Formats: sequence, structure tokens, C-alpha cells
Amino acid sequence: MHIKTPLLPIKFKQYIWHNKENRLSLLLSTILSLILFFIFKQLYPFPNFLPDSYSYLDAAMHNLNINRWPVGYSKFLILIGFITHSDTGTTLIQYLILQTSILFLLFTLGYLLEPDKLIMRILFAFLILNPLWLYISNFISSDTLFAALSSLWFTSLLWLICQPNLRMLIFHTLVLSMAFTVRYNALYYPIISILVILLMQESIKTKIFLILMLLTPISLFVIYTIRTYKANTGITQFSTFGGWQIASNALFMYAHIPSPGATPIPKEFKELHDITIKHIDSLKHVKQRPDNELGIYYLWDDNAPLKLYMAQKYAHDTIPYLRQWALVPPLYKKYGLWLISKYPIGYARYYLLPNLRNYCYPPTEFLAIDNIYTDTVEPAAVNWFRYKTNKVTARSKDRKIIFTELFPPILTIINLTFFLTFIFFIFSRKFRLVDPYYRKTVIIVALVWISNLIFSVFASPIVLRYQLFSLIFTFTFSGLLVMSIIENVTKRESHPL
Repeated sequence: MHIKTPLLPIKFKQYIWHNKENRLSLLLSTILSLILFFIFKQLYPFPNFLPDSYSYLDAAMHNLNINRWPVGYSKFLILIGFITHSDTGTTLIQYLILQTSILFLLFTLGYLLEPDKLIMRILFAFLILNPLWLYISNFISSDTLFAALSSLWFTSLLWLICQPNLRMLIFHTLVLSMAFTVRYNALYYPIISILVILLMQESIKTKIFLILMLLTPISLFVIYTIRTYKANTGITQFSTFGGWQIASNALFMYAHIPSPGATPIPKEFKELHDITIKHIDSLKHVKQRPDNELGIYYLWDDNAPLKLYMAQKYAHDTIPYLRQWALVPPLYKKYGLWLISKYPIGYARYYLLPNLRNYCYPPTEFLAIDNIYTDTVEPAAVNWFRYKTNKVTARSKDRKIIFTELFPPILTIINLTFFLTFIFFIFSRKFRLVDPYYRKTVIIVALVWISNLIFSVFASPIVLRYQLFSLIFTFTFSGLLVMSIIENVTKRESHPL
């Protein structure tokens, strides 16, 4: 096999450690990150617990192999548990993993693409010293780990484009597999990875081998998960969450259609649809509707149709809650898709368009509040972190986090800048003259950006914490493209002929 250079060649190590500015950047990044974390913990001594947090902790305590969410983050908590059950230790590890992934990305860009020193300093300042990572890392949630793994996946893509080697592909495969077990937003990652492999200067046999190597661990995880669900619920499915989410998205659309009209209801949906109609009618008499804004109401509220149907269906059964949750998704998926097929224009208007707006200006959601405005935590957190009481404190008395409100408009500007600079760049003369590796890199970055946009908009209501990975790579390449355009214009002014 042709590709066999080391994962981190000695030249790359020398680039980091033997270069004075890079060595200083690494040392300062490490020291300042730790200082920022120490200051942050004086303000927020306890982690930020979400409703999801307790499910992750429960799955970790019982070492579950299936859960409502992918089990990767719960397994990650178990691994940390071998080292420490300290809540501060857990959030510090999450923060350092994210910072390490960003450093790997920045040094890789400097090594492979050799951008201007000024833009590299700006990237280091914004990405390493960004306080948003502290708030994200303080969640007991998969957000930080998924953003870090996604950044590592993306960085290894850059290596495979510019300097492909077998060890990096193995690293890429492992990172991709781990990301897949943490959050199903990684569903489109293998497609892009396969495309990069196909662009390699290798034989067809080698490419087929590499693709199989890439897909094998993911396939094994999918097969194992499906079999585990089958054994525990009697239903063949990979993700229980998908059916719930599709139905939730469809219900938000259906509830906002002014006059949906009479439609023959398939028999299998009649009971669920009756609950839906009754619930939507009841909302007409409420002054402040809970579904005014696109969000999680139809997914999580006990009074919304999905939870209500499940509660009524299993009211007299002793089936465990997790199994109840796993039994209804096939029906919910069919029902959601049926509603979408009946009202495609309404779905585009009342779900897709609002979610596209959320992508452009994502709500801060739980990032704007500490511990859901409460000063207590559930038993799962008390048991896992060995708390003496269920009381948690913070310096902020009202539990509001104002600082994070700065980032939705920042992300809007970053996305718009990336889109405009990318369009300008590919239609410029420089795109045709630039190094082929740089050209491939820019195209793959744009493909990741477009894929993330499409998947995010169609998958679920978007919030800021879901777009961390997008913020990292979009800001990075926005900066590189802006600098490239400035250099191009400057050269033209210096040499008009």
C-alpha cells in the first residue's frame, strides 16, 4: 500500500516545538486556558445540568448500551469515572479536550496551508481564548465532546487531502466512529470522508480497502445497536430518537397551519391523531402558546400529544420507561412522515423556514441559563458526583447567563462572511491558480458547511450549542478566505499590469 507516512511526522513536531512563535503559542494557550478555567469556576463552581444530563448520568451509572440518546457520552463519563468523580475534574477534562482539538486544527492549518502570521494570531486569540468554550464545557452534556471529535475529524480530513497516510486514516476512522456514538449529527460525516478517499491518488483497490476500513467500525456499532434494541424492545431500529423527532417536527408544522382541512386518517394513526387534534384545539384558548417558537415543546412536554399518547397507551402496564420510549418511535415516524407528505408546503413554511432562521441566528436556549433556573439537582447527579446535598450554587442570583447572548449575532456574521468570501474566491482568478491542495481543501470545507446546514435544518430545532463545530471551522476558514482575498487585491494594486 502506498500511504504509509507517520501520523505526526517529525517535521510537524518540529513545526510546533522548534518554531519559536508556535512554541510560545502552545505554551500561552495552555497557561491562559487553565487561568480562564480557574476564573470561570469561581463564578460557576458547579456544572450546568440540563434535562438531558440526568439521562446521560443514569446510563453511565447503569452502564447501559442503549438509551434515548447515543451512549457514547455516557461511556465517556464512565471513563472519566475511573480517574475522578469530581464535577470540576469532569468539566476540566471536557474543556481541555476541546482546546486540544482546536490547537490541533490551528497548527495543522499553519503547517499544511502556511497562512499569514497575522490571521493565525487572530485565529488563536478568538478560538483559544473564547469564553464560550467554558460555558459549553460546563454542561454535563455531549455538546463539548461532540464538538471536539468533530474538530478532530475535520482536521484529519485536511491531512488526508494534503498529506494522506495510513496512520492518519486510522486516526480519522477512530475519531469518526467515536463521534458517531456520541451524536447522530455525524451521520453525514462518512459521506464526506469517503469523498476525500475517492479524491486520493490511489488505485481503485486501495480506495475500496480504505473505504471498507472506514465503514467497518461504524457498521458494527449500528448492527450492535439494532440487535440490542431488538432484544430489549422486540423492534428492529437503530435510533429511537429519530421517530420522536420526526413526529415532533411535523406536529409543530401541523399545529400552525390555519385550516388544515379534513383528511382521511389511516386507522393506525387515528388514536394519536385524535389526541393531536384535541391538543391543538386547546392551544387556541391559551393566551401564551407554548409552541409560539420552534423548539422542544412537542418532543418533551408531558401534556403534548407524543408524551400523552405514550402515557395513555402504557398507563396500565409495568413496562420500564425506556422501553415505552423505544416502542412508539416506529408509529411516530410513520405519523410524522404522513403529516409532512400531506402538508409539504406547510412543513416548509412552518418548520423548515423557521429552522433556517435559527441556523442563521441560533437561540441560546440552555446556554442563557444556569441549571434551568434552579438551585437543586436530581439524585443521579448527587450519586455520580458524590455530592453531600442536592444544592448547587452560582455567583449569579437570577441564574441568567447574559454573556452567551453575544454569540448568535457573531455566528450570523461568521456564516455570512464565509458564504460571501467562498463565492468570491471560487469565481476569482486566484482559485484557478492556487495550489490544488488548497483548492480541494476549500471545496471540502464548503461541502462540510453545506452538509451541516442541510442536516441541521432538517434534523431538529437548532440552538447555539448544536453549532459549536460549525462556529470553529467556519470562523477559521472565513479568516483564511478574507486574508486570501485581501492579499489578492493588494497584489493587483501593487502590480496593476
